[in-house]
Amino acid sequence: MDSIDNLGDLYLLVQAIEAGGFSAAATKLGTTRSLISRRILALEERLGARLLHRNARQFGVTATGERVYQYAAAMCEAAQAAEQAALIPGEAQRMIRIEAHGLLSPMVASLMSDFSALNPRARFSMTVGAGDMNRLLRQQTDVILSLRETLPDSTDVVARSLGELRRVTVASPDLLKRVGVPKHPGELDDDDCLALGAEASGFWHFRGMTPRRRNVRVAFADVAALLAAVEGGLGVAQLPHYLVADHFPTGKLTTLLEAFEPEPLPLHALTVTGRVASDATVSFVRFIQSRLSTLS
Repeated sequence: MDSIDNLGDLYLLVQAIEAGGFSAAATKLGTTRSLISRRILALEERLGARLLHRNARQFGVTATGERVYQYAAAMCEAAQAAEQAALIPGEAQRMIRIEAHGLLSPMVASLMSDFSALNPRARFSMTVGAGDMNRLLRQQTDVILSLRETLPDSTDVVARSLGELRRVTVASPDLLKRVGVPKHPGELDDDDCLALGAEASGFWHFRGMTPRRRNVRVAFADVAALLAAVEGGLGVAQLPHYLVADHFPTGKLTTLLEAFEPEPLPLHALTVTGRVASDATVSFVRFIQSRLSTLS
């Protein structure tokens, strides 16, 4: 009986931790703060361990609570998947959860559209990130589209090569009229540089040169916003060639420092081993491979 009670109370524990407190969890679940608090206290008594820190000003998770949460969260994910499989037979196998590097997000959106045209019942969710291997191994993500230069050392992960991502350094003609055209990477001023995401103090790469840390003028969370800023003349950026190639014939953008073009980044699809990866995930990865065979 305790094991059955634990399942429901572990669910409440996950909700409280993810909501950041009993009150927020109660609002989300349509119940009361006191009920959730009592249930989790009862869970702690049955387990013989303190899971949460409680005081008037702070809600925190103990080290034991963090370990229990990891397993309980996976349990909730599995329960949700079981419900979906029961309500819509086969539909859970058609949901593909993707995590992609920010530089890849426009390309992935286009690929999802093309894949859906051939597979109308396919469903997707996509997050932008550097590649959370823990979520992949816990089966909370189905595929990571990665630009890592070093592949994960795990027999549980399958890395499928998708080619390489070419990057180019670009700017608008209006910006170059104001600041001049650099002939060497050393002539780039940090105040004229833009980057993506957490790269505000990140490294810029140029062929044949040691990577240099730059304190860029603006770091954008979204690659579309970064591209718009470059087009508007705010600064110089290193962007995927696929994203800007159409801008060169129209004169919206121009390439800089072609002789120092960065080495291309290896592009891989990371999935769990075939016995776990869904048919839909494997089909999507194979579709990407066929479409990106000529990526430049």
